[in-house]
Amino acid sequence: MEYINRMNIGRALVIFGFVVGLRSVMFTWGHIGSDLFLLTPESPLARSHSWHHFFREVFGDFGAMIGVLMLLWVPVRLRAPVIWWTMLVLLLGFYAPFWAGTPFMAELAAPSLNAEIQHLVMAVPPLVGLFVVSREYFR
Repeated sequence: MEYINRMNIGRALVIFGFVVGLRSVMFTWGHIGSDLFLLTPESPLARSHSWHHFFREVFGDFGAMIGVLMLLWVPVRLRAPVIWWTMLVLLLGFYAPFWAGTPFMAELAAPSLNAEIQHLVMAVPPLVGLFVVSREYFR
């Protein structure tokens, strides 16, 4: 029972959200080059944007995930509020694009209810997990 503690529950929630997020990355990989995902039908060169989108996800999102995971496992003596705030900024930067443009342009919303649910399932657990562990960083 010593493994069931605030830190491990928070870590599990973060890992769960990150693993669910891999589905989104694989979906992006699957639509690279597809005529159904052109930015504008008038521009066949827009197909290359899918590659940009995929590599941005791979390097940007995985960078944020790796950074958060590293900070979740820092030794107790290094846990400080600035570390927790850094994790929060990384997660907000990772997840904000899902919803940031929606109030201004409907075209920037998730393309389907399934995609919206996917975004929620991958974003909510890590953010909740971060707040679960917050006490460990604000001692």
